[in-house]
Amino acid sequence: MKNLIIAFSLLFAVGVSAQSKTTIIPNSAAGKTTVAAPKSNVEKAKQNTADLNAFTPLSTEKQAIFTELFTTKYRMMTDAGDSAERKQIVSGIIAKKLEATLDGPTFEKVKNNTALFQKLIN
Repeated sequence: MKNLIIAFSLLFAVGVSAQSKTTIIPNSAAGKTTVAAPKSNVEKAKQNTADLNAFTPLSTEKQAIFTELFTTKYRMMTDAGDSAERKQIVSGIIAKKLEATLDGPTFEKVKNNTALFQKLIN
């Protein structure tokens, strides 16, 4: 019982102490500074899904699947930190998952568009 109480209190303490990162952007024309929050992983994932959907139409079910996949990608890339090797492995995993999720001709079409494909896997 003590361990359970300790676990909940640690979880609560870590949850309360977590703070979002913000960037201060100076506005030199007006002499004011504005605070801009960086894009979250979900926003980046939605943007990737929108880019893919603009290139090749996706069903709403596939859009949800790709949003989850790209959210996982950004979380894994963040966890990889500065390690280029780990980021390369994550990119390979995402490429394989794209290949498995899209049908053959659609995947080839996406893969031939190198700018889009690199944006989706990196």
